[in-house]
Amino acid sequence: MSLWIPARELSITWAHEPIYWKWTHHDSCSSEVAELLNVCWLELSGRVDTKNLQVKTSYSAYLVYKLKDSSKNLEKANASVKTLHKEITQTVYIIDDDNIDDPLASKPHLRSDDWSEVKLGEFFNGSRDDGHVDMMLFERDDGWWKSGLIVRGIDVRPNNNNNNNKPDAVISSNIWYDCPEY
Repeated sequence: MSLWIPARELSITWAHEPIYWKWTHHDSCSSEVAELLNVCWLELSGRVDTKNLQVKTSYSAYLVYKLKDSSKNLEKANASVKTLHKEITQTVYIIDDDNIDDPLASKPHLRSDDWSEVKLGEFFNGSRDDGHVDMMLFERDDGWWKSGLIVRGIDVRPNNNNNNNKPDAVISSNIWYDCPEY
């Protein structure tokens, strides 16, 4: 079972301020997307309730996004996935660069729907009683103004060794709130 969290359901710091973020529609998606205009404190997060996920299943959370040609200072950020029992933080690269030489960092890839995605992290849903899982992308320490990120949402899907967790694979029992097609 997969879950889709659209941009409007994410918690995005400064998203209520139109000088920092703009809510708009993108040609390839009927739901609103959040377009980063200019912030130096980038922080967005989503939450899923474990009762909506399959028990005893490993999941990955992916930020689904596009970059404008004019994007600035979005090379990399931090990502975390936090469960009741554990929190893991890692570096993620938002801009695809063949010269990334960090084996522990998550790197973006282009999906078949022409949106990019980067893995925010993984978690294991041991039981339906584990509460919730929080996923976050953030860059608050570098002081640089960032712009040009278009956020579609967060895709939470089970890890499956047979399909290497690629979005083109067929995954059954999806729960989609909007924009389900890859």
